[in-house]
Amino acid sequence: MLKRFILSGIVILVFTANLWAQEVDQGYQALRNGDYKTALSIFEPLAAQNNTGAQAGLATMYYEGLGVQKDEKKAVALAKKAAKKDSALAQFILYDAYENGKGIAKDEDKAFDWLQTSAENGYPQAQITIAKMFFLNKDYYRSFNWAQIAAKRDVASAMTLVGNHYALGAGVRQDNAQAFQWYKRAAEAGDAEGQYWLAEMYIAGRGVPKDQVAGKKWMTESARQDFDLAKKWLRDRTKGDAPAKAPR
Repeated sequence: MLKRFILSGIVILVFTANLWAQEVDQGYQALRNGDYKTALSIFEPLAAQNNTGAQAGLATMYYEGLGVQKDEKKAVALAKKAAKKDSALAQFILYDAYENGKGIAKDEDKAFDWLQTSAENGYPQAQITIAKMFFLNKDYYRSFNWAQIAAKRDVASAMTLVGNHYALGAGVRQDNAQAFQWYKRAAEAGDAEGQYWLAEMYIAGRGVPKDQVAGKKWMTESARQDFDLAKKWLRDRTKGDAPAKAPR
């Protein structure tokens, strides 16, 4: 899960005006492109010189085993150094490590603290993660606020979550038209769940006039990404079953 989050949109939030900034940025670009040899050659010497961005990048590589032998303990040690210097990426790694007991003893309280810190420091995947956590705990006000923040950073799953809030009236006034608009944004950005709920709205005519063709199109797109509800709908369609009526 963490690899998908990190590589889908690494954000460098720790740079100050120094001579290392451009080189570290090149390391992250190489990491995103799967050029792990180049990334390692950049991060290792700079991390040894206590560069925060390089420490976080190197922590990522060891945590996920990207071009190096996976070493979660080493990753956590590097992440701790960078996290203390406000690397939101490193803080998110520590959240995942404490949450899952990877490279360090499991501690849900510390996990949440690091998640919240990462979110407050602007890491988009921390923001959507904490938004979903609050949603599951029915703390809809805080969930909606964090989902909106992440959606503004173009996190597609956050757009879907905002749509869910409007569809259910969870923490906001129920509004199918708003839900439709958010699902549409999420679907176009490639989120499988958003594609499913957009399809459902077209098929049911909620927040938009009924359009079976558009509904089937988005249902198929969602199923192609292995979203279970969409795959089930396509299987059941020949039996005459209808899709679910609200997000869950």
